[in-house]
Amino acid sequence: MMTGSCLCGEVVYQLNNEIKTIVYCHCSRCRKQTGSAFNAATAINQEDLTFIKGEEKIKIFSCSGVNRHFCGQCGSHLFSSRDNDNNSYRLRIGLINEPINAEKRIHIYTGSKANWDIICDGYPEFEEGIPPK
Repeated sequence: MMTGSCLCGEVVYQLNNEIKTIVYCHCSRCRKQTGSAFNAATAINQEDLTFIKGEEKIKIFSCSGVNRHFCGQCGSHLFSSRDNDNNSYRLRIGLINEPINAEKRIHIYTGSKANWDIICDGYPEFEEGIPPK
């Protein structure tokens, strides 16, 4: 079990599963959302996320089938959901309070990464999204 919270502490949640893969997304929408070079997230099942407090504070910005859930008080981005996927969230791992020991890390949408960003960690890179298995 892990916990996470937004910057102001109004939204607190519990993750009832381990984080196995960290996905660094370099697409332009994630850069705009984070104000940084990439977004760090993990895919989770919706039922693995339990809100301890503040669920009513969550606001949603929707664009092109992607719904970005954030704290309406401080603006911290919590997770995203997709219109075509009713079972999972992409949880933003920067809000997790405990150490994360993920087995796997990957970079996606590197074909549209910021020109000033240099990926130098040796993890797999994909020009588009995660390739089908």
